Amino acid sequence: MNYLKFGNSKNFILFLHGWGADKNSFLWMKDYFEDFSLIYVDFPGFGKSKEPDVIWSVYDYALAIKQLLDNFQIEKLVIVAHSFGGRVAIKFAKEFQTEFDDLKLCLIDSAGIKPRRNLIYFYKIYKYKFLKKIAKCFKFCEKILQNQGSRDYICLSLKMKEVFKRVVNEDLSSDAKQIKVKTILIWGSKDKDTKLYMAKKLNKLIMGSRIYIFKGVGHYSFLERKDEFLIILDTFIKS
Repeated sequence: MNYLKFGNSKNFILFLHGWGADKNSFLWMKDYFEDFSLIYVDFPGFGKSKEPDVIWSVYDYALAIKQLLDNFQIEKLVIVAHSFGGRVAIKFAKEFQTEFDDLKLCLIDSAGIKPRRNLIYFYKIYKYKFLKKIAKCFKFCEKILQNQGSRDYICLSLKMKEVFKRVVNEDLSSDAKQIKVKTILIWGSKDKDTKLYMAKKLNKLIMGSRIYIFKGVGHYSFLERKDEFLIILDTFIKS
């Protein structure tokens, strides 16, 4: 797994990017935390990391992060995770929180909560399954199928499409409920990808967690409100 590391402290901040992004989405922060070692990863299948050999689950991504961290002496660990990275961070905390003396989570517009479904969603599923059945008989249906799905899904390789389907269909509510480490949630009030109700549900599930809502911004709240984000994160780290 490709990564960048800055600093020689035993106190670490690990940055986990969202689906379709890479470590560059967080690199703008590398000069802000001089007392910490900073690690920026490219998840397998993104950036400069090759695709996984098999169809990975969320746990596989969390385990890969754990195996990377095992290479370092860590006294304090803060995980800053956006979107899909938040999904991995939730699973990581649930599985490995007892192996760290001081672990904190900052979840930004995090995925992991099962979305509410409406009739439009079920219509799209029915349409896709119908087209898939008749695609073998009608060539034009194959081209239509290639353009079905979210923006994150359409541009993926065949293997990563299978990974995507596996990870997005896992509801991490029960995992979140088992998290016992200090956690903050930072969210954009107009996030259309991981909606605000998901933040509120995570807030209830993760004991003692605090939520910060940036009004008027979307899924990339940490980029749209950099100054506010840094103040909250810095305060959280030092608390």
